[in-house]
Amino acid sequence: MTTTADPELIRPAPPTMASPSWWGADSDRHRVLPGHGATQGAFVKVMRPATTAYVHLPTAFGAALAAGEAGIGPRELHASMAERTLVLEDLTGRAKTATLHDFLDQDLVHRYLALRRAVGSLAVPDPRRASVFDDIRSLCALTAQQATVLPRDLPWMLRVLDDAEQRIAATGYDTEFCHGDGNVSNVLIDERRRPYLVDWDSAAVMDPLQDIGASLAELAPSDDDARELFESAWGIWDAKLFDRARVYGAADLVRWGLTGAYVDSVDPGTFEYSKFSDWQFLRARWALTASQFDDRLRNL
Repeated sequence: MTTTADPELIRPAPPTMASPSWWGADSDRHRVLPGHGATQGAFVKVMRPATTAYVHLPTAFGAALAAGEAGIGPRELHASMAERTLVLEDLTGRAKTATLHDFLDQDLVHRYLALRRAVGSLAVPDPRRASVFDDIRSLCALTAQQATVLPRDLPWMLRVLDDAEQRIAATGYDTEFCHGDGNVSNVLIDERRRPYLVDWDSAAVMDPLQDIGASLAELAPSDDDARELFESAWGIWDAKLFDRARVYGAADLVRWGLTGAYVDSVDPGTFEYSKFSDWQFLRARWALTASQFDDRLRNL
């Protein structure tokens, strides 16, 4: 039997991505091609209005400037916080966005981890200071104001993380400026396999083990793989600090779950935010219910 669809019921599908990420969904991005004697174009990133609720633009833009000057990221050509616009040198054709497949190359992994540690030496004027737990509290307040629909088991996640935060605070820790986001889509790889960091939206002065934990959560879900990477990132092996980094990694998943849920409620029209949020909360449940997580807490 043949049927004809009503044209009034046909609508274009909203743009989505195949992977559980929101790469590019929180900003509008444009390339400005070179012309009138210019030899290089520019990459323009315009943050969506909703991002100003959870991104500290002075830190994000200041870090992009410092990273470009240090060779850690693309050079910043212009920034306007009033217009939420960042203009960087265009590395299209010279570099590509990293994927997890790229990080099967262990040499690249170690160069990448060393690059993240080098962020601590950047001079960023008056950067924000916030732990992942601070960010979670801020996002909980934002979602409450927006009446965002959240997972029923979120209160349980928050109770577990509150215990973790108290234990970490009791031990004490040093802080330094860090990138703060372990998503590999924030890495560019050039033709020489040299990595660069971009998207400084989560940057802050924090426990450097938090930054390592976010990276390990992305690169090495298994402890067997994560131990070697931790030692490479930290310089020495320390079981207690490894467990702290892994706890931070679990907290980071909750933070991103809340971020995606919040932005989906204030900027609907794409499945990117809700898809990303669901995926991060799923990963958080897996991390927080793992048999070794209670042991990690006791070992903090």
